[in-house]
Amino acid sequence: MYTIDDLKKYEYFNDFNAAYGLDFLTGVLSRANILGFAKHLVDNNIPFMMAILDIDNFKSVNDNYGHAVGDETLKFVAKGMKQYVGEDGLVGRFGGDEFIILYFKDITYNGVHDYLEGMLNNGGFVRKKVKIGDNIKLFVTATVGCATFPNDAKTYDELFQIADKALYRGKTKGRNCFIIYVESKHKNISVRRKEQSCLPNVFERISEISNNKKMAADDKIRHILNFITDTLQITESVFLKTDKTSLVGRVGFDCNIDDECLAIFDDLTKNDNIFIPNGLDISGIAVNKKISNFAQSKKIITFLVCRVKTDDETLGYLILFEGKITRIWQEFDISILLYFSKIIEIMYLKK
Repeated sequence: MYTIDDLKKYEYFNDFNAAYGLDFLTGVLSRANILGFAKHLVDNNIPFMMAILDIDNFKSVNDNYGHAVGDETLKFVAKGMKQYVGEDGLVGRFGGDEFIILYFKDITYNGVHDYLEGMLNNGGFVRKKVKIGDNIKLFVTATVGCATFPNDAKTYDELFQIADKALYRGKTKGRNCFIIYVESKHKNISVRRKEQSCLPNVFERISEISNNKKMAADDKIRHILNFITDTLQITESVFLKTDKTSLVGRVGFDCNIDDECLAIFDDLTKNDNIFIPNGLDISGIAVNKKISNFAQSKKIITFLVCRVKTDDETLGYLILFEGKITRIWQEFDISILLYFSKIIEIMYLKK
């Protein structure tokens, strides 16, 4: 919990009242105070970095374990964040599972990059298993978007808006990452861009391609794979057939498809027809050493696999994979994969 001594070096907090100025649950600054301080910095032309941190899939923590566990998770993350930021900035709770970090020390691109990379990898409060109570262990990750004043924005409203854009970009990349706002990359991102990527519209586009009578089945599958790769902004999507051939999206899947390769995916999808990583990267999965070796040889960080089958045979495996970040697969991703698997089954049954 912040104290008067922690804040007294900042003129803005001369009349600070801890009873009203701190978030009641986590002990970091309240929303009004962290945002008020950010506005004060802009008004006084003091350079700083603003980051918005969002705990990944926090709703599922409350839904699966209850709000008491959710509250303990928030307190753990806030405490770790406050300790990491230390004398170099301040932390406040924006609301729910979102926090604001204001950082002053080195707001160059490289400085901010090293700072956030250190926070996510070595900060001790995310990208790790957290024990809550006697027997609950959660793997906690977070997504961060940030921008700097006055490098990226000249007003508070603009600064918050572009930091929010960067956060949105991190979420669309699969979460569990940080995005530093760069105008040339992120200027045209629309945080409210949902009409083209909402699930019903994705399903509609997949159905539209699959019903194209002028295209062969394999061409339809390739087009849909390409569409999914673009929509989810992942490295690649693949349909690996049991005849040891594969259909791929845009990038291509460099895979020596042999009996051992097929056996890996058969084993992963044997029980539930779908394999969903538990939040750790592939190197942390203890299911089968062959999986780790396979993933490392293909430079895959994480993947999602679904068995495609008719009543009496396995047709192949749909695979979404990411080779750049440790993507946290969402219900959105899983729904698309399962829907597409049914589309492929229907295509083959019609042959």
